Amino acid sequence: MRNEIKFGFWNYVESGVFGREAVSDWKDMHCNLPMSFTYDYTRHKKQDMLDILDACQENDMQLIVCDSRTHFRTLCEVGETRFIEGVKQAYLDFGTHPATFGFFVGDEPRPDENELYIRTVQLVMAYAPGLIPFANLVPYWGGGSDYDMLVGAGEEEHTRLVEDLLRETHIPLIGYDQYSQCLNEAHNQECGINSYFYVLDQYNALTKKYEIPFYVTLLACGHWAFRVPTEDDIRWQIYTSLAHGARGILWFHLYQYDAGSSYVGMPLCGPGRLRTPVYDMILRQQYIFDCYYREQFDKMEMTAVYHTGHIYDPRRRFCADDILLDVNGKFSYPTILTYYKEYESGDRWMSVVNAHQRLANRITLKFQNGREEVFWLAPGEMKLLKLDAYMN
Repeated sequence: MRNEIKFGFWNYVESGVFGREAVSDWKDMHCNLPMSFTYDYTRHKKQDMLDILDACQENDMQLIVCDSRTHFRTLCEVGETRFIEGVKQAYLDFGTHPATFGFFVGDEPRPDENELYIRTVQLVMAYAPGLIPFANLVPYWGGGSDYDMLVGAGEEEHTRLVEDLLRETHIPLIGYDQYSQCLNEAHNQECGINSYFYVLDQYNALTKKYEIPFYVTLLACGHWAFRVPTEDDIRWQIYTSLAHGARGILWFHLYQYDAGSSYVGMPLCGPGRLRTPVYDMILRQQYIFDCYYREQFDKMEMTAVYHTGHIYDPRRRFCADDILLDVNGKFSYPTILTYYKEYESGDRWMSVVNAHQRLANRITLKFQNGREEVFWLAPGEMKLLKLDAYMN
């Protein structure tokens, strides 16, 4: 599996509403792993999905195919024999197309649906060979007893649920979604940010154990208790998640296709696919990543992460080590320090992220070899440093 960082989005529009022209929006946005329109073979035209796949291939993108025949709730409805028949046909229809990344198997199973979910992944992997199924979970370790009461299980059970899926399926990657990092001002924003970082750490730890990547779905629209993200929010979400080991980012969600539901600010609006300010924000930030960070990120992995200024977990408190003596901000805002290692060469790198969501900071790094680096970072902005020059 390629190590490159993936950018994509969630897509709930039915197949056939938009044609291959929609792929130009995804390409302009600098996405390399879009999600397809939702397809039901009993209602939609096979050619419409093939047209999207062809356009993705022409634009050097792979597609997560949303086909109802591979969804875990379909297995529940029709039973295993008919489900296998459907997966086989979906594979014949779309699975051998060069632009197909894999089939979507479902989102956010409840704890009591875990066995069904596991079995779905096993069957899709068996009957759609060579593809990577996309399975998405919830932010299980959401932060405290209030979350446990909502989902009906504690942290130990959550860890077991995720680990059962990874161990029993050997799935090549896993995803989850979280938006508490963008709570509006009427809610406990600090608790939401704490939860965001803690869950990133939990998924990173489990996926490292099984040597697979994880993708995180981040906020691209206002709804419920979550604000419409600003460009600072978009930048902050990208670089804080990458600094915690995420290898893919999907945005929730791309298209505004109705009104009167509290969902506002989606990147593309209405039947004319109007590009909104949030579309432009994501486009710019993913363009900046591609220009200045992608080449390096695609060839290295995160090995350790630490925080200063805001400690959500004592294990993540930065202390002087054999490379870095001290990190200090002009203002006492949170800062993230992350170490990386290149896959091939073993060369070591460090990133520094300003973890304040609204304000810039001037950061000073003091290294054990006597060198200093001083720089300003915008909210959520990242600085990358190769450590060769700071290790002797």
